[in-house]
Amino acid sequence: MHRTFTGPRPVLVAVDTSDSARHAANWAADIAADWAAPLHLLHVPFGDSQDPPVLPVPRWLAELAAAAERAGAHPCTVEVQPGDVVATVAARTVGARMLVLGSYGDAAWSGMLAGAVTLDLIAHVTCPVAVVRGVGPQIPPARRGPVVVGVDSSPAGESASAFAAELATGIGADLVAVHTGAAAEQSLTADREPAQLLEERLRPFREAHPQLRVRAHTAAGTPLQALMRQAATARMLVVGTHGHVGGTGMLTGSISRALVASAPCTVVVVPARAAETTHTLPDPHTGIRS
Repeated sequence: MHRTFTGPRPVLVAVDTSDSARHAANWAADIAADWAAPLHLLHVPFGDSQDPPVLPVPRWLAELAAAAERAGAHPCTVEVQPGDVVATVAARTVGARMLVLGSYGDAAWSGMLAGAVTLDLIAHVTCPVAVVRGVGPQIPPARRGPVVVGVDSSPAGESASAFAAELATGIGADLVAVHTGAAAEQSLTADREPAQLLEERLRPFREAHPQLRVRAHTAAGTPLQALMRQAATARMLVVGTHGHVGGTGMLTGSISRALVASAPCTVVVVPARAAETTHTLPDPHTGIRS
């Protein structure tokens, strides 16, 4: 089945009947309302995706859509599409502004707060992915606190910083930029202090969003430790990823995976290729294509 969504780029939410998915949909509705962006709720029941029958919208999904519209998300559309979850959701993300997922997945029993499907989607899509959670399985995500972003000089770090500034501006939150002064970067810039480097990297975002309150924070310890310390009071963490595990610096795949697996707040993962994908769209208002 092929669909084209026209108009401004939507916020896409993959939903099911769980409390976690409901929290994700409500979180996404608030973001979509702040951005004046469309919201699209997608439910992927298990089934054959080849010429599937037209499925009715279940009552719970209609109720999610109604709640989203009451929160200010206009328009809010719904879709029921049988098939493989990862393949179907990934196809719908083409042209999306952000993909939003619930947390406390099928691996939560083992200490991981996100399941295999969430990790697979992060690895396969090219738009930012928000993994929404509160501090416990049935607790909604935080509605207060700053947007915290990990900053480094990589393309992934730059994409994450730009997206975090956009998020913080849209929801009226402070932006806290965290940098550890990693040894790999210090060796290349030994003539400048970590705080000076951080201010230089933040300057373009301060200029692009003059109304945004930005706090620079140079932290001790590893990048993961620094961001996990911020998670206790953050509204969300924003982290970049190169799309694979390995490498050095603030925003490697291993750091983003660890935060998605264990941070006690919403985590937004921004791939380095997200900026490239956005810039190559033929129209800034292109909708989802599949």
